Amino acid sequence: MDELHATSDKVRDPNRRWLRHTYQEGPGFRFLATRGGRPPGARSPRTTLDTVRLRARLLRIAREQGLDAALALELCSRRSLFRWQALAAGGGLTALVPEPYGPRHRVAKHPAWVEQVVIAVRLATYWNAKRIAAELGRREIAVVSHGWISQLLSDLGTARPSTPRERGPRYERSAPNALWHIDIKGPFFIQLARGRYLKTWLIGLVDDHSRYLLGLRIAERQETEGILRWLADCVELCGKPLDLMSDNGTPFVHWMPGVLTRFGKELRELEVRHIRTQVDSPWTNGKIESFWATLKSEVLDREIFRSLAEAEAALERFSRYYNYHRLHGEIGWLTPAERFDGTPFTDRGFENVPALRHLENWLEDLRKAA
Repeated sequence: MDELHATSDKVRDPNRRWLRHTYQEGPGFRFLATRGGRPPGARSPRTTLDTVRLRARLLRIAREQGLDAALALELCSRRSLFRWQALAAGGGLTALVPEPYGPRHRVAKHPAWVEQVVIAVRLATYWNAKRIAAELGRREIAVVSHGWISQLLSDLGTARPSTPRERGPRYERSAPNALWHIDIKGPFFIQLARGRYLKTWLIGLVDDHSRYLLGLRIAERQETEGILRWLADCVELCGKPLDLMSDNGTPFVHWMPGVLTRFGKELRELEVRHIRTQVDSPWTNGKIESFWATLKSEVLDREIFRSLAEAEAALERFSRYYNYHRLHGEIGWLTPAERFDGTPFTDRGFENVPALRHLENWLEDLRKAA
């Protein structure tokens, strides 16, 4: 790269776009050519004040020396000069301030009530533009694109900038009950009366293909006997999987290679292959890990439980919503039940969305008024 510039006073412009293997040569120099022939060290962009001064100067020359004298400087076209004269005659120097390109006002492609619904949903849920567009479309509220919603949020100053996260290897089984994911999360503490706390764990079971929540249980102990009874109930209700994946926790895997735990022996009797995740690789069991993140943001971070019964009731409500009413972006904005057993999605409006249920009457009144 030393041959790009023969003299040390020439520094490569980082904005230059090089053409590979295309050179320009001259006496004592050789450098890579750029598209458009721009020389290195492009001049800085003109400021608004410089633009107003230039336009005022050209108008003064045209007024004092004539139109031809102003055009001879080759700084503007005849049409632009006439337009500036008309602007200055009506508004003075203020009218010569350059306007930004594009429409002066945001072009409304949808009725005002749709914008109100988008803003209300955003405030109540903090969903991104793609999810809002999918929810409004499938619930037959309004058909809008996520690009329009992104632009609306950006214009209102409520855009949520984000950078793509590095994702682990992705996989998905081609049919329901081909692979189940099981995991234990905790401990979680429930504050009881008189300052006492109850230590609990959550046990979840998710189908790989459909993301269907096969079971969700809260327990006071991580005992294998209770997990096996609960797993047997899930198999009776949803069928038997070909494979079941778990991490390397104590209830699932023995520390000694080749020795099966009670859990592993039960899977062998059921003729279900037990797949263990790689150590320190949570994305291997990513379907259930993603569910834990959803449960945390939509239930655990929003509600306070004062008893084990309250926690069980809340988890049951969320399980029903998650399977039959919550759209899932990774499966094409379908519900897990649609993919698991073909249960049709019949929701209209926000009645079955816990975070938006209070907006149902307001939405009906808004649509009628429109």
